[in-house]
Amino acid sequence: MGKINGFIGTYASENSKGVYRFTFDTVSGTLGKPELFYEAKDAKWISLYKNIMAVPVEKHAWAGTCLLDISDGKAEFLGEVLTEKHTPCYILQDETYVYTANYHEGLVMIYEKRPGQREALCPVKKIVTAPGAGCHQILFHGPLMLVPCLTLDRILCFDRTRNFEKTGELLFPENSGPRHGIFNRAHSKFWVVSEWSNEVYYFAVKEDKFQLKETFPLLQREEGAAAAVRLSGDERFLYISLRGADQIAVLAAEGEHLKPVERVSSQGEHPRDFILSSDGQFVLTVNRSRGGLVSMKRDLNSGKIVKITGQTNIPQGVSVILV
Repeated sequence: MGKINGFIGTYASENSKGVYRFTFDTVSGTLGKPELFYEAKDAKWISLYKNIMAVPVEKHAWAGTCLLDISDGKAEFLGEVLTEKHTPCYILQDETYVYTANYHEGLVMIYEKRPGQREALCPVKKIVTAPGAGCHQILFHGPLMLVPCLTLDRILCFDRTRNFEKTGELLFPENSGPRHGIFNRAHSKFWVVSEWSNEVYYFAVKEDKFQLKETFPLLQREEGAAAAVRLSGDERFLYISLRGADQIAVLAAEGEHLKPVERVSSQGEHPRDFILSSDGQFVLTVNRSRGGLVSMKRDLNSGKIVKITGQTNIPQGVSVILV
């Protein structure tokens, strides 16, 4: 494929100004220097659906989300909505809506996308979970919308076909802190990582029934805090970022039990989000405090990280995507 573009969202700081664009060589794994693509305060999470990018923004003591059209390689501002007190920590899109999870306010906001109109984002639903609930992600499972609420030790389930009526919840042990989850393609398996207890919870899934099959320890509580989880394209391996320990954990996910493969350095401090390239050859990790963006080659058979192929500075990096 050659060189493609990627984007990084950053926390607000003196040295980070918003969304940055970089180049990634899909053959060698090398990285180009990130350059400011769109200036926005606290633009920490990036969501891309087709050519529409959704980004958190903070302006004039209010926060929310803006839409950008990046189809011509530039950030064309389509509109924004500022109805929240804190920027959302997670954004998801589909053809019609933008969904945001707000950690501090315990909110899930749903906006209708109206490109070309005066109000490009129109609020259609506000779901209040609990103040400080730690809403940290949004996932879809059939008609269900799942929202991990870290401080509530549960994942809340809402029915998208019934005006997002709450239909149930997955309960986790006290002070475990479920943060991010991921399904396999068939949605028959579901893995959730917990920030406080540093564990992976593996559920067998059948329709709307979730059966806990295994709890797999990653770290001791005092050793760090698990963050993001990704599944390899062949669904054989899980990858999990471990802040504090500053590592990426690799687990074999085939069969009914998780098995440790290795834990490798994230080549920096405080790894947050990371992704796998579309061909599975590389893992791209963002270190927030030190180390910046790192590209690592992985062995497709063993799942192991075999070498570092690129590293470039980016301050306060949080999320990363490839186009």
